[in-house]
Amino acid sequence: MIRERWPDVDVLRNARDVGYGSACNQGARLGKGTFLLILNSDIVARSGGMERLVEFLENDRSYTAAGGQLVDLGTNKTQVGFTLRAFPRLSTQLALLVGLERVWPTNPISRQQLMLDFDYSRTQEVDAQPAGACLMCRREDFEAVDGFDEGFFYWFEDVDLVWRLRRRGRIAYVHDAVFEHLGAGTFRQWSVADVVVNRYRSLLRYFRKHQPKSKVITLRAVVAALAVIRALGALPSDPQRSRAYATVFVLAAKGA
Repeated sequence: MIRERWPDVDVLRNARDVGYGSACNQGARLGKGTFLLILNSDIVARSGGMERLVEFLENDRSYTAAGGQLVDLGTNKTQVGFTLRAFPRLSTQLALLVGLERVWPTNPISRQQLMLDFDYSRTQEVDAQPAGACLMCRREDFEAVDGFDEGFFYWFEDVDLVWRLRRRGRIAYVHDAVFEHLGAGTFRQWSVADVVVNRYRSLLRYFRKHQPKSKVITLRAVVAALAVIRALGALPSDPQRSRAYATVFVLAAKGA
């Protein structure tokens, strides 16, 4: 459909899923523009959204990247908890791993991680990570940090990229650059085992890259313990899930 409607657009199609970051790197290498727009395939850009991000970055070179406001399809409802997230810390990740928000929805640790109290109605600098579903950055900065780390398949590749871009300049949230987002389109096609293994593998990789050794060891220990409990718990009714958590245990034990 793209080739038929916009024949001047270059379309790169992989024969297999190479991972989100790897595919974005491929697209970036084909382009020559000053700015790169990283965009999920289940995004609908509202009129003026892309132009607004360009305008913002053109007007202030102290910013290396900017994310827009993500809303549910056909609405103006901000996807709070997804549009922006605080950079992962050991406390917040442990809270998410044990499901603290399910038994204590208002707990302050999860609220901080999901930025539930953030003011999404105004444009501002953020010490946080705009979702990789919609992120614009300068090409020179993207190339200076070597783009996405292709060691991530899915999950945490955008967090890792924004963390490295942040070392070169400020990060912004632009409230009036609005994009509609369906969400989870890719992962609905995956097996439970693929989701479990890839999410934990990426979490462990991110901590190895950006956290001190003591915190990495703590995370590995907790992940390994939870993996054993969940593998045993799932064994009678869901052998596939059980095997997935057995794989997670091996990943945590080896530090992979």
